[in-house]
Amino acid sequence: MAEEAQAPQAKLTENAFEGLPKDEAQSAENIAGPSLSYMQNVWIRFKQKTSGVVSGIIVILMIVIAFGSTPFINKSTLVKSQPQYANLPAKIPGVNLNGLNGKIKQNGEWVDVYEKNNIPKDKYFIAGTDYLGRSLAQRIVYGTKISLIVALVAAFFDLTIGVIYGVISGWKGGAVDNVMQRIIEIVSSVPNLVIVILLLVVLKPGLKSIIIAIAISSWMTMARQVRAETLSLKNQEYVLAARSLGESSWKIAMKHLIPNLSSIIIIQTMYTIPSAIFFEAFLSFIGIGISAPETSLGVLLNEGQKNFQFLPYQMWYPAVVLCVLMIAFNLLGDGLRDAFDPKSAR
Repeated sequence: MAEEAQAPQAKLTENAFEGLPKDEAQSAENIAGPSLSYMQNVWIRFKQKTSGVVSGIIVILMIVIAFGSTPFINKSTLVKSQPQYANLPAKIPGVNLNGLNGKIKQNGEWVDVYEKNNIPKDKYFIAGTDYLGRSLAQRIVYGTKISLIVALVAAFFDLTIGVIYGVISGWKGGAVDNVMQRIIEIVSSVPNLVIVILLLVVLKPGLKSIIIAIAISSWMTMARQVRAETLSLKNQEYVLAARSLGESSWKIAMKHLIPNLSSIIIIQTMYTIPSAIFFEAFLSFIGIGISAPETSLGVLLNEGQKNFQFLPYQMWYPAVVLCVLMIAFNLLGDGLRDAFDPKSAR
């Protein structure tokens, strides 16, 4: 009786269902994204790192400004003194902020130095002048160019001597590796500062001695990292297969080792650059690097600290540019590290 009391259930027929087209049914089952290459994945990860993108833009702008100003700024304009414009503060047309409008604080009051010294109204310096009346803005831009040249030289030696030395040491192994590593240990045991001082016995202080010092010692960190990674890569299956097929060591290095070492090479290069910039600035600051009348950020810091108590802007501006340059390269290196090696991301 209970079964008879139950309501009859509706029966579903084939017409009650509407099938999807075959293409749509297949796409609904797929769990896949667009096919991306390794470098496309790197670019996507790098764009997610805001600090790295902003730092990259800053670095590019500084490079463009420093090297793009060459037709307008040369050594003759940098060394030409104009005593009538000596020690003028920064003045930017249309800006009415103390410190940027031609005024400086003297005895507790803001004084218009341009008006006091009868400077023509159409004459202004956006970063002020030094004790010889030379434009600080021009000297800072030229000093940034010198720092970037030193950085590019350091990167060049990293990418040539460091990479080649590390690959050969790791690939050969055995006695060759031991000898090459002992050479690195001997050279690295001599501080860079001592190398520069010894070079001064033969060469005059300047860019040439700094470049030689960098050429002697800057590539060793790169060589060690490349060597360590090469020791791991040379035992991989694809490398062993290439060797068994009779590929030469040169082709294996170019086709297999260096492409797989690209992340380490790029990241280490980006960390070498700020170290080289600071090295040049330090040497110039203590007087054994680039010397007057030529200029660099280190020379400007050295000159500015002499008048820091009364004219602090002469030291602050080059110091800010140096800090921004080094921080930008370091953050760019962090962004590239996380993009090339996601496992290292914090």
